[in-house]
Amino acid sequence: MAITRLDVFLGNLKRLIYDSSNKLIASNRLIQARMLEIQLFYEELDYLIESGFNNMINNDEEPFREVDEIEINWKRRLMDVAHKAENIIDTFISTAILKQNLFFISMRSNVVDCPLHLKDVLEDLKSIGEEMSHHNNTIQHHVEYSQSESSSQVSETSFHKVNPCETEHQHEQVIVGFDDDALSIMDRLTRDGKHLDFISIVGMGGVGKTTLATKIFNDPYVVYYFGVRGWITVSETYAKRDLLIELLASIGKPVHEETTEFKLCEMVYKSLKGRKYLIVIDDVWSATAWDDLRLYFPDDKTGSRILITTRVTEVACHARLASGFAHHLQCLNEEKSWELLHKKTFRGYDCPESLIEAGKHIAKKCGGLPLALVVMAGVLENGEKSKDMWEKVAESVSSHIVEDPKGCLDTLALSYDHLPRHLRNCFLYAGGFPEDCEIQVWRLIRLWMAEGFIKESAERSLEEQAEDYLMDLVDRNLLIVVNRRSDGGIKSCRMHDILRELCLIKASEEKFFIKKIDLSYGYRSSYFTSSIKEQHHRLFADYKVLGEIYNSHDCTTHMRSVLCFFNTHQSIRFESTRWVPSFLLLRVLDILNIRLADLSDIFILIHLRYLAVWRPNHDYSFSVRNLWNLQTLILKGEVFDSMDLNMENMVDLRHLWSERTISIDSRSYVLCNLQTLSRVRLAVGDQNLMRSFPNIKKLACSVSGTFRDHAFLNFALLTHLEALDVEYMDNPSPLVNPVRLPETLKKLTLKGLRLPWTYMSKIRFLTKLEVLKLLDSSFEGNQWVTGDEQFRKLKFLKLENLNIHLWEASSMNFPQLRKLEVRTCKNLKEIPLEIGDISTLEHIEIDDSNSLVLRSVNEIQEKQREMGNYDIHVKFVDTAPQEVFFEGDPYYE
Repeated sequence: MAITRLDVFLGNLKRLIYDSSNKLIASNRLIQARMLEIQLFYEELDYLIESGFNNMINNDEEPFREVDEIEINWKRRLMDVAHKAENIIDTFISTAILKQNLFFISMRSNVVDCPLHLKDVLEDLKSIGEEMSHHNNTIQHHVEYSQSESSSQVSETSFHKVNPCETEHQHEQVIVGFDDDALSIMDRLTRDGKHLDFISIVGMGGVGKTTLATKIFNDPYVVYYFGVRGWITVSETYAKRDLLIELLASIGKPVHEETTEFKLCEMVYKSLKGRKYLIVIDDVWSATAWDDLRLYFPDDKTGSRILITTRVTEVACHARLASGFAHHLQCLNEEKSWELLHKKTFRGYDCPESLIEAGKHIAKKCGGLPLALVVMAGVLENGEKSKDMWEKVAESVSSHIVEDPKGCLDTLALSYDHLPRHLRNCFLYAGGFPEDCEIQVWRLIRLWMAEGFIKESAERSLEEQAEDYLMDLVDRNLLIVVNRRSDGGIKSCRMHDILRELCLIKASEEKFFIKKIDLSYGYRSSYFTSSIKEQHHRLFADYKVLGEIYNSHDCTTHMRSVLCFFNTHQSIRFESTRWVPSFLLLRVLDILNIRLADLSDIFILIHLRYLAVWRPNHDYSFSVRNLWNLQTLILKGEVFDSMDLNMENMVDLRHLWSERTISIDSRSYVLCNLQTLSRVRLAVGDQNLMRSFPNIKKLACSVSGTFRDHAFLNFALLTHLEALDVEYMDNPSPLVNPVRLPETLKKLTLKGLRLPWTYMSKIRFLTKLEVLKLLDSSFEGNQWVTGDEQFRKLKFLKLENLNIHLWEASSMNFPQLRKLEVRTCKNLKEIPLEIGDISTLEHIEIDDSNSLVLRSVNEIQEKQREMGNYDIHVKFVDTAPQEVFFEGDPYYE
């Protein structure tokens, strides 16, 4: 149980005891009869944490310190007790509720016998409290002693750093693929600006930041251009005094041991005063390290430069001034990867033809990471140079990197060690996804929420906090952005394969999850059983594992999360859910790619917070209606059908996505926590429906009926709505009374409504609107004249399958537009030439359905290039629609 999970457990207990709004709990006599005992345990645990463990538990920003063994032991013991109690209480709640379900009793009577035994757990808590009180002074002494030891170790070891100025063989180093990066940075270093400038090289561990900085530092022109060059390496732990001494030594200024820190600062400043200098500050991990040094670099308008290397984007943003520049160093492409591997392996000699194919395969598996390529070059250089041997190596690249004696993974592990606890959990969780998997962001952050990794905040929602966590991991170069949404946010991400290997190792060490892909290699249930008995609480597995779980019932009763993966673009059919009772305590169940023929058992998993399932042609209502803990519900099925769904008991539900249209009768209840609803059916008579989810932020709906008056579509009632997707199903006549929209909208998608173009005058008053998609006859009429209409914040505009002939617009209408998409508008004569004058425009995307539109886009690009503007990128796509697979949240497009 992660530390944040303990907070979630306490919150769950508090709600169980004091919240009377849950009908399933309040009306259950078995639960109410034992509530006093549960309350006693809650008060004892809460008191213990508040009285002695509060600082220890809530100090997530520091990783566990190896020397603080007593502190770690306290945490582990408390977590073990909390785990045990949580399982006992949750199992009791499940069985108590199921005992009142006659259908379940008749079908699964052997599962519903679990009394509440908290006496031993309470004794364990009291024992921990007494020992903690007795040893409190000892613990404090250990913490203080370890801190002083840490400081002294930093001081003693900080001089064991290599300065590129003093490295004898530096110029013999093999460097590949950095020529363009070096030219870009050197241009910035040597340009005419007189003021002190700051340049940062940002990238993941092992990508070659220090190598690139060294190449630049030793370049003959740079040596000639700057009168003074200095280099310091900061690293994770540092002492300011040692950095100052290192810097003075690198610029040739000797220092006496007794020199004070104040005097050292003065020496640095005076040594650089009036000089044109280049200082490289390598391996900076925090903004604090930069703040400790920046005052000692004078700006005398001599054209001096500071070059920083860091894994953390936040450091680069903090370091640079208004004129600062951050260069994001990418991994090598396949061609450069092979070139580096080849040169490091053969040292100037040619590679035999028979080895090239296997060599390129090995290079590709390194994922463009120079550090991994160098490791593999060492393996190949010292090994047998035969085709068979290289093919064997190609199949075990990850193993060689993990076993590297020079510590390749140790270098990458520094990024992990530097993470606060809450980000470690999120990082490890992402590592559970399959190799090369493109992870949908909406899915990942909802899983984090369900697992309890996200800290609650009075100022920000859980979803906003989760997106901050994601951005933090991206900024630390631990996750790679794959695709972005139409509003510029992150749509999908992935993890580098080598970092994923690190994740799997750390997850195994911390018993964070068990990763099992197949049980068909001889060990089958015995291997699975032994792994599960090690108290792993999460299972990331291939779908085949579910077939084995039925035989491992005793080993899976404590399991809290199950995620089954399969090829994203395929699916398999699973006839039975007989494995469900083996996972009575599940909080997360993601089996979206498994087509279930039977969902009848799902309803017993009442602790679920996240559920993603697929059952074609099935009414889910009975299976999910009593899952009162659900935060996220994803239902995949046939898109041409609709279903009724009763959500009255889902008081915690925050996000509901359904591939099929949902009809909701919510006149008798209100879901205050619901933020996302996609896709709901609306018709005449649903005037009050929108009052049932007053805090909704994202809504996708299908409107049915052949009427013309849409006064009932009053979305203005939804005062928190940010994203709206409205689709008309029945091809109506042009509307007499169009929809009303809230001013809070940031994203609007309209489809099939046949609105008049004059309605755009209403949309332009949506002052927060950033994304607008007009699809499939959403507007009727041959001409859209924007006139003096101004969409002030619009960044993305999409026109698709409209019967428009003429579009008149200028750069003044869309002053912040970044991307324009026009598809299958076969009658459109041209895209206005003035669109190219929009200063923020970066992308235009069109298909091949209209040669006139194609010609006008070429004219726009030509005109802009004649004016020196090469920032507009044009992309051509096929007219034929591609098959779209269910991705969940339409907001994340």
